[in-house]
Amino acid sequence: MSALMRVLGERWVLTLALADPAAAGASPYAAPLFYALAQPDTIGRHAAPLLIFASDATSHHGQLAGRGPTAAAAAVYLETDTPGQVRGAQLRGSLVREDLWTPTGAAGLRQLYVDRHPIAAPMLAAGRHHLYALVVSWAKLTDNRLGFGVHPIARFDVTCAEVEQSRP
Repeated sequence: MSALMRVLGERWVLTLALADPAAAGASPYAAPLFYALAQPDTIGRHAAPLLIFASDATSHHGQLAGRGPTAAAAAVYLETDTPGQVRGAQLRGSLVREDLWTPTGAAGLRQLYVDRHPIAAPMLAAGRHHLYALVVSWAKLTDNRLGFGVHPIARFDVTCAEVEQSRP
């Protein structure tokens, strides 16, 4: 398992950032969200990690995300008072809502998310919330245990076999 996958797998809250065209200068809007990690090739064929989260489509970030694909950025990090222990990742990618995935892909998203956050099962079953996947295209790892200023960058092919781009 790579250092990036390890950091993403250890955490469960991300800060999502989306451009808000209604804000002055289309400034970003940020929202903290619980997520589950789908490592590459765990939901069909996909080379990129997927960060899966649930949201109400009528929330501000849900409206900004739409059905997707929508450009987004995120940050995941370990909070610590010890500078030498800081770990996290800065991410860029595309958000794709579950209804643009094949039925098999959407079921895989749901299973991974509910396995990570069982408390969300009733909320998802009620139907008001949707699952979204951030398909990571770029990641910058910070792990100060490797040394200050060491920030490996990874780029990923964002093609996902289970996303139906042609769905209305």
